[in-house]
Order: sequence, then structure tokens, then C-alpha cells
Amino acid sequence: FTSGSTGMPKGVAVSHRNVMAYAEWVKTTFDINEATVFGSQTPFYFSMSVLDIYTTLAAGAELQILPKQLFAFPVRLLEYMNSRKVNTIYWVPTALSIVANWKVLDYVSLPYMEKVLFAGEVMPVKHLNYWRSYLPEARYVNLYGPTEITCNCTYYEIKKDFTEEEQIPIGIAFPNERVFLLDEEDHLVTAENPGVLGEICVTGTALALGYYANPEKTSEVFVQNPLNRRYLEPMYRTGDLGRYGEDGELYYATRKDFQIKHMGHRIELGEVEAACQALEGISRVC
Repeated sequence: FTSGSTGMPKGVAVSHRNVMAYAEWVKTTFDINEATVFGSQTPFYFSMSVLDIYTTLAAGAELQILPKQLFAFPVRLLEYMNSRKVNTIYWVPTALSIVANWKVLDYVSLPYMEKVLFAGEVMPVKHLNYWRSYLPEARYVNLYGPTEITCNCTYYEIKKDFTEEEQIPIGIAFPNERVFLLDEEDHLVTAENPGVLGEICVTGTALALGYYANPEKTSEVFVQNPLNRRYLEPMYRTGDLGRYGEDGELYYATRKDFQIKHMGHRIELGEVEAACQALEGISRVC
């Protein structure tokens, strides 16, 4: 379920096909195997957990569920991870930033850590650089995508240094996915036009079946690809605006609407307004 502007959450119908394609892709691309020990930060009601659960099942890997309360005690958190020999994590940047803000790696090393994946919100370069300074040999990957395309549709593997003024690209599309930008007239925005904003749109095997028992909302954002007039090709309009940089890389820019991200969760401010509006004595809400 994702937040809805009316105050009613929207259920996303993700199919077996979606999850199998996604898990197989993650397993192959990031070499998830029987030696992998995932340190899972994500609650199972949150779509990011799909990667943790189903990739470990697909690969015969090990899933260690990190106790939520340990994130309030980051030294104990890292000690716990070492005791379980965790070597792969897929966290929201907020969780990674807790470790960086408290400079926990100054006190506890992570000798088993091999892969650091993150998604759900923008990763601050300052905090990424802190992790990289202590774990320079680990693989760092920025993933991007909403629940409606089975959690992620692009990835960018970090292989160069970024300054704190720079932004991390969202990268290239997964196999069997197509990710592209459309302007307000549904014209394609290409890398030949750096800086021009367009809505990030996605087609491919990970595209969900729509919103559960909500044909009206489904028809708004699960639409025919306007660039294809030859055959049926469902497309999801993410509501995210992106742009190409001078380097040709794809970057997330902002939202088209009033949706925000908090701890990786999508929250429609309209939903907060709807809840406040229901309170006695409240006449106007913004």
C-alpha cells in the first residue's frame, strides 16, 4: 500500500511475474548467492522488503532481520551485524545516515561488508562519502523506483568520487525495463537536451497490475505508452520529474505533486490534510 492524497491508501497489485523478474535481476546483477548474508532494515509492510525477501529466496542466501530498536543504538547495531556476519545491506539513506551522523564506523568496523545498496529517497553525498572512506572496497549502488514498478527500475553503481555539491545519478534501466522522460505534451526528452525536465515513465516486466480494486486511480497513471501507436504497451507515470545532466546521466529532480518522502515512505501531504480536516474544530487545512 502507498499513501493516497484522499486519505485512503492505494493498494498496489504486484504479480508473481513482477517479483520473479525483479528478484532474478537483482540476484544476477549484484551477485547475490549462497554466501550472501542480508542485513534487512526494511519492515515487511514496506515495498523495499521485496528485494530482501525474494532475492534471498531465489539465491538460497541468508536473511538476517535487524531488530528495529538497534537503529536507536547504532554501535550495538553494527556489533549485531558483525555477530551475524552480515555482508550485504539494502537500506534507506536515512538509516545509512544514522551511522554516518554518529560516526559509528570510527568505533566499530564492518569487516564482512561487501555490498551497500540504497533506495527510497535521495542519498546525501556527505554520508555516502563517510561510508566509502571506511569501506572503500565495498560495492555501492543507488537504486530508484516506486512501488508500482516492483520497487525499482534503475540503478547506478558508484565507481567515482562525488563532491558534496554533486548529485548522484539514478542510472540505467533494469533488463526488460524501459525508463524515459516525457514532457507535458508527451514528447520524449532525451540526453541531447540536458537540464530539461520530464516526467519519469516506465514500461517493462516489473510493471505492476495496477491499484487493487481502484480502476479510477489505475487509469490515471497506468496508461498506454504515448510513444507507441502500434500495439498495447502499458506504462506507469511515476509523478517524479527527472533530467539528463551534461554527463548524459539521468537524475531525479523533484515531484510533480505534493508527495514527500520520509524514511523512504511515500507520503501524500493531501492525506495528512484529510486526517487533520477530520478533527473537531478544524475549519481549513494546508
